Amino acid sequence: MAVKKWILEVVVSLLTRTRSYFFEEFAIVVSEIVQSNDKVETLDIHGLTAVVGVGGPASLLIAFSFEQSLIDELYARVTADFEVPPGEEKMYRESVAGDVINTIVGNCTAELQQGSYAISLTPPMIIDHIKHIHRIKNAVFISKNLVTEYGTVDIHLIGPGELFDSSLNYVK
Repeated sequence: MAVKKWILEVVVSLLTRTRSYFFEEFAIVVSEIVQSNDKVETLDIHGLTAVVGVGGPASLLIAFSFEQSLIDELYARVTADFEVPPGEEKMYRESVAGDVINTIVGNCTAELQQGSYAISLTPPMIIDHIKHIHRIKNAVFISKNLVTEYGTVDIHLIGPGELFDSSLNYVK
């Protein structure tokens, strides 16, 4: 399978799965998907961001960057039935972001498995600060913004994965 075709299938699967997961698990409707231009030169990572690595015909990093109001809503819904111990709110918010990306990307792997390529998935890593990543010659950036009534989640595909560490820094 051609790498470009597989990457496009990853994008479609992520958008479909994110939309259905938000609705089925949280009753949150994705009202709009904003397409980025095809030549993304700089990724602007904001707020709480969960990153997983996906291996297959191409190695990719997938980052879900949550607007504060959206992660607050997801956190409130996940923790509604129990009391979060004082001082552990940040850890629980990060856990919610990690669980969301892990579930969505994990569910995508079944439909992305084709041919002899094994689809691998890394555990989620969390970035909780603003970051600007400038594209170097061999890097590929694809970004989609999913809009809900509670805020936006930006989904970034970054590749090839070998160029980056889990904090989205270039590896020298």
